[in-house]
Amino acid sequence: MQNANGFCVNISERDLYCYIRFWEYSCGRGNFPDWFIIIVRSNFKKNQEESLKDLARFFKEYIPRYGYKYLCTEGDNYKYYQTLGLKLIYRGIFDQNNYGLPIKDLNV
Repeated sequence: MQNANGFCVNISERDLYCYIRFWEYSCGRGNFPDWFIIIVRSNFKKNQEESLKDLARFFKEYIPRYGYKYLCTEGDNYKYYQTLGLKLIYRGIFDQNNYGLPIKDLNV
């Protein structure tokens, strides 16, 4: 799906279900910085934690080439922020917190 601000990718294959947003401008929504990627959902049937780190390593290597600077999660009930070491950037009501970190600072 494409819109004026970015695009969303939904991958549903045998061992993987992934929903990721690529945004250029946040306009301050959710305290997200500009040029960020949100891992909304990422379910790997095998080795969830290590596969999530592999995905983050892939982003760290390739995404800066396209201008993206931050990796984030939104309303992270899956605790991806703990696996990836992301920091709290917005505390929402009903525990809808957002986490993020500059891609260059990812330690995965």
